[in-house]
Amino acid sequence: MKKTNNFGTLKSTRVLFIFIVLQFCMLLHADNASFRTVVSKNDMSVGGDFWLDFQIRITEGTHPRTLNSLTSDVYFGNEISYINADGWAYGSALGYSRFANNLTDYIRVGTTGNSVGQDGPGDPPGWDITSSWQTIVTLKFTITTATSVDISINDATDAAAYFDNYQNNPKGDNTDWTMSNEDTGQVTLPVILSTFTAQFLNNNAELYWVTESEVDNLGWNIYRNFSNNFNTAEKINNEFIAGHGTTTERSHYLYSDIILEPQAGKCFWYWVTSISYSGVMHISAPVSLTIPEVTPQHHEIEIPETFGLFQNSPNPFHPKIEETKIHFLLPSQEKVSLMIFNVKGQLVRNIYEGYLDKGNFIWDGKDKNGEIVSDGIYLLTLFHSNQSEVKRLIIISQ
Repeated sequence: MKKTNNFGTLKSTRVLFIFIVLQFCMLLHADNASFRTVVSKNDMSVGGDFWLDFQIRITEGTHPRTLNSLTSDVYFGNEISYINADGWAYGSALGYSRFANNLTDYIRVGTTGNSVGQDGPGDPPGWDITSSWQTIVTLKFTITTATSVDISINDATDAAAYFDNYQNNPKGDNTDWTMSNEDTGQVTLPVILSTFTAQFLNNNAELYWVTESEVDNLGWNIYRNFSNNFNTAEKINNEFIAGHGTTTERSHYLYSDIILEPQAGKCFWYWVTSISYSGVMHISAPVSLTIPEVTPQHHEIEIPETFGLFQNSPNPFHPKIEETKIHFLLPSQEKVSLMIFNVKGQLVRNIYEGYLDKGNFIWDGKDKNGEIVSDGIYLLTLFHSNQSEVKRLIIISQ
């Protein structure tokens, strides 16, 4: 009987088994890392700050590892505009060069560790990455328009490498990580406040504001102070003023602050604050109101009449239930034109053209076609003597 030698077969099987085990262990200990962006500041107003912390962590494998290099593209919409990159976690002192290039609709964040441990002793020391999220750099933007912006990291361009050792001892070869991303997605930006005015009418400070759009806007509070200092201002509305939630439509608001003892020349400062459903508060820029001179009574000394176009009254007014009165007074009779325009400069209504030294008119809120105009601000304009005078006229029907 011929004897069979199975040694070679057993050896091959053992080698194959060891190879499979090693491969399995490598899979179990795969080196993976992840990028993400975190909103660290959002002023929620046009012109305000919007900051993104660009972060990295190890998701699988040995940690910590010393960073070698990385490249990643952070995409954003035109609702925000890039300013600069600030707050880097490392620099040349740790052996790195770095950049954050503005490439129109995305920022390319990059790092090279050309001077990290060139001779193997770990000097310069490099920067360690752990299994916890760490901020590499803060990308700073300014809010320009709109109500939300989409933030994403391009999966096709992101890459990172580490030195093939750990605990901040950068020597030996470097190895690539398998990268993944955690995109930020849609981020809410501002309630766009396009108008905020204060006018003194009938011993009231009439506050009027307009939003062009709102996102998750629960509502409003109103604050008042005798100086331009919000920190010491007091909230004056007893009832919360409801917002419109999320809308791309223009919204109008009106609030009357009763001035109990108006004194001519006294100044008030007002703010409106919007509150989101998540509790974030945004403070508007302030408007100021100075109490005008009180109209003299009959027993008081008469003062010379003031010439020109006077503010219409009431203002704001509700055209479905009332009319507004318009007055002007000139030193002598001359040719005048009294017209109403919208904020785009388009003629809405021609009230009067002819020769007058004074005028008393009413406007019912209708345009030249007899239709009631939409809510908003209009420009009451008096042309005379090669000059013009303009008053803002507000219509609100809510």
